[in-house]
Amino acid sequence: EKIPMRLLTFFLLCYTFSSAQSVDKLAQAIAKAEGYYTPHTIPNRCFNPGDLKVLRDYRYPGQLGVCKGGHARFRTQADGWSALQHQLDKIALGESKKYSVNMTLQELGKHYAGNSRVWAKNVSRNLGVEPDTYLWEILDTAPVLETAYFVRQ
Repeated sequence: EKIPMRLLTFFLLCYTFSSAQSVDKLAQAIAKAEGYYTPHTIPNRCFNPGDLKVLRDYRYPGQLGVCKGGHARFRTQADGWSALQHQLDKIALGESKKYSVNMTLQELGKHYAGNSRVWAKNVSRNLGVEPDTYLWEILDTAPVLETAYFVRQ
């Protein structure tokens, strides 16, 4: 049975709006944990709420250069927020090569932050969830079904 195009469009718009709100909430929680709202911190001085590191052979849109410790420096606060939200959108859409919605905040922290336990605890507290909460739950998306391959012996 075919789904009417108007109904499908409605569901996609609802999903996109819900996911965008979830990405924004996670971005805000990360920014707070990274010290973005504290004057004179690297994220604050560099307009980098996600404390994103510079990547080899890649330049974030709006990136001006490099701050202390290899962190990206953005032209404006809006550019920094956009870069963080873009990275989180890639996770939500399954387009990230490094992160998956099947990771918990603790697992994300192991790849994202220097002191991953403290980072996961702070981000989860900012969101009002536990550190073992999956990103698919936070980002209001479906988990990725993973296929296991079995070798016959």
